[in-house]
Amino acid sequence: MKVHVGTRNSLKVKAVRAGFSDVFSEEPLHVVPVNVDADVPSQPFDEEIVRGAISRARGALGDADFGVGIEAGLVRFPGLKEYLSVQFCVIIDRAGRMTFGHGPGFELPQEIRDRLTRGSTLNREMSRISGIPEIKEKGGAIGYLSSGRIDRFTITREAVLMALIPRISGDWM
Repeated sequence: MKVHVGTRNSLKVKAVRAGFSDVFSEEPLHVVPVNVDADVPSQPFDEEIVRGAISRARGALGDADFGVGIEAGLVRFPGLKEYLSVQFCVIIDRAGRMTFGHGPGFELPQEIRDRLTRGSTLNREMSRISGIPEIKEKGGAIGYLSSGRIDRFTITREAVLMALIPRISGDWM
């Protein structure tokens, strides 16, 4: 099985490999990162997250069996006044069918939210605060804020698994 991932972020590629390996454990798996333009701001909010993930998945597909797009960003759900940081995943197959999922969401400190709404990125701010360059390819904001109790790999893998759920049972497709 050939899977293209619309990113050069090694953590996201590892999470996709882990999620697909869990579901398709009997098949040889070849996961390839593909540099694509998400066509959204560096720090996406709300519907930009979904649009970015779709754009990444479509741009990555090429000659693969599946194209995967993962976009992280901040979303405000109805009834909440604060944004949650989430990982959103879209998986597209050669027939054009898309499946969707996202991982756990979490609140960010007010200072960081303020900087993000003024144009900064979560990677920039968390790298500044933690002293860990390119934290997004390591434990991520969640790893630092949770003192290592959960990390970005885990929540990204969960988003991939959520997007794979309809593909586990052929009845959905």
